[in-house]
Amino acid sequence: MTPPRRPTSADVAARAGVSRATVSMVLNGRVAGTVSTATQEKVLAAADELGYTRSALAISLRERRTRTIGLITDEIATSPFAGRMARAASLEAARADYLVITVDLSLREQSVSEAARLLAERQVDGLIYATMGHVRVPRPSIPPGIPLVLLNCALENPEDPGPPLPSFIPDDYGAARRAVSRLLEAGHRRIAMISGEDDSVAVRDREQGFRDELAAHGLDGRVLSAGWQMDDGYRAASHLLDGEDVPTGVFCIRDRVAGGALHAAAARGVSVPEGLSVVGFDDEEFFAAYLTPALTTMALPHTEMGERAMAAVLAQLESDDSATATGQPTAVACSLVERSSVAGPSGS
Repeated sequence: MTPPRRPTSADVAARAGVSRATVSMVLNGRVAGTVSTATQEKVLAAADELGYTRSALAISLRERRTRTIGLITDEIATSPFAGRMARAASLEAARADYLVITVDLSLREQSVSEAARLLAERQVDGLIYATMGHVRVPRPSIPPGIPLVLLNCALENPEDPGPPLPSFIPDDYGAARRAVSRLLEAGHRRIAMISGEDDSVAVRDREQGFRDELAAHGLDGRVLSAGWQMDDGYRAASHLLDGEDVPTGVFCIRDRVAGGALHAAAARGVSVPEGLSVVGFDDEEFFAAYLTPALTTMALPHTEMGERAMAAVLAQLESDDSATATGQPTAVACSLVERSSVAGPSGS
């Protein structure tokens, strides 16, 4: 059976009783006062009745762009946590009538540069490279003429001589200072940090923020290098609670670590927040709000970073040059999410 023929603009013109030029102007939004409202309505009604859709290929040939953006990720497309960046970027693209093509590197053995070449072969207009964790990356090799924006990462070499690459990262340092500030506001003066055990950007920035906020108030704080999981938080918090000069407030590198600290406190009969206040980091979806007590934490700005990264790509495309690009990473503020794990120290 022969499939039905796809309606054309000539069919729409015949149904509406107008010229093809009029149909083109109406459907492409270029009437500019030259076509009456009644005629516009007739054309739109005819197109709807016939089920006419504009050819994306014809539009791309005319505009010399495909209105697609390539999103290269490591794991965020399959992570409900950091996946908020991808969702936000896709929504921002949709508002501008762009589509997003995602290449998840965790699903294939490819480098960023190979994925960029693959997407360039499919004529994407721009590229975003997004990482699950805040890291520093080498400059990817990108085909010329395609703007690239980094999301949740920045170039590892701040003196990189290449063209500037806009990048959007979380303000880990400022967020750590705000977390400690919250504990100070509650009256705590013996404050410890349970940190990661690696030399990642997040660990360095959050530890520095922790120390600087305490130093600004004439205080010192203890940092325990533990790890990123609940069992790491449990062991580190157990060590703190079983030792001398027990802290009344703890700032944790990650919500999972904070969850372990809560379990360690419960195992020792230490009430949270009355006997120990705990602040986490990430506002992990389906986790932080469901701990007992619900966790006060710093929320990573994944949604805002995704929106701003896509907006930066589109701005370069609309300006048709790289004048809007800057090589200085943009640190996006994290927000404090108040729940139930912080209170004034007992006896205060």
